[in-house]
Amino acid sequence: MLMLRIVPAVLAFFMLVGPVAAQQSANRIACGQGMVENQSPILKRAAIQRVAAADLVPIRFIGHATFTIRSPQGVNIVTDYNDYYRADVRPDIATMNTQRGNHSTYRIEPGVAHALYGWDQGSGIPYHDVTFKDVRVYSEPTNIFPQGNRNSNETAIFVIQVGGMCIAHLGHTAHILDDDLVRRLGTIDIAMAPVDRTVTQSYEETFHNLKLLKPRIVIPMHDIGWTTQQFVVEAQRYYPIRKDLGDTIQVSRDLLPRETEVWILQPRRGGSY
Repeated sequence: MLMLRIVPAVLAFFMLVGPVAAQQSANRIACGQGMVENQSPILKRAAIQRVAAADLVPIRFIGHATFTIRSPQGVNIVTDYNDYYRADVRPDIATMNTQRGNHSTYRIEPGVAHALYGWDQGSGIPYHDVTFKDVRVYSEPTNIFPQGNRNSNETAIFVIQVGGMCIAHLGHTAHILDDDLVRRLGTIDIAMAPVDRTVTQSYEETFHNLKLLKPRIVIPMHDIGWTTQQFVVEAQRYYPIRKDLGDTIQVSRDLLPRETEVWILQPRRGGSY
């Protein structure tokens, strides 16, 4: 009789893990809420005056979908941490949006404080939300499709809150963003957007999502040899294009363009798209 009571309770607990996590995601503060861009012009100017060289956030393109981001307090974030495109720094936070060889790995270097997997590994759809020194990183699951009586989670968008900015790595998102997900992602300043058009989206869908997110900077990724060039041809109908930036940019809130621009980064020497 005891077992008959315990088993339904255990099953009910695991059935609630997903909905509870999703509710926590819906209730948490999205990046950019309460930040200076939502305040008065006077507060904006005051915040800009406080920005110093030490507040610059370097973003380096390693290859394909892997970037390194360094916070003002020296925290290293590596997106799509994997064995093919390894950064020359050990990450404090490693994000991996999907289970694919050039986007993730289970071989985590010693000393990595947070290794964040973006897909369901059998314990439920993950909703990460971690803070390390002056960096916050959280995830929102994407590509969720009904399969029988359960959902699958193939990938995630990671939002990185650093230096007073919100950076979104859009991963392998293959669908139109709905209003609720846009709200949970927050006020995005920089979006790393896939432009391969093979395992993600058409350009029309990409531009639709970018118009919803309204980032100040769009950095194309997932090039398969020619798609960035083709993306630029289409994108220049909507946005100014900046090239010849090398593999690294230094950004801060006061250096962001007023309107959306596409910034083309080249992979670091020895890397590839």
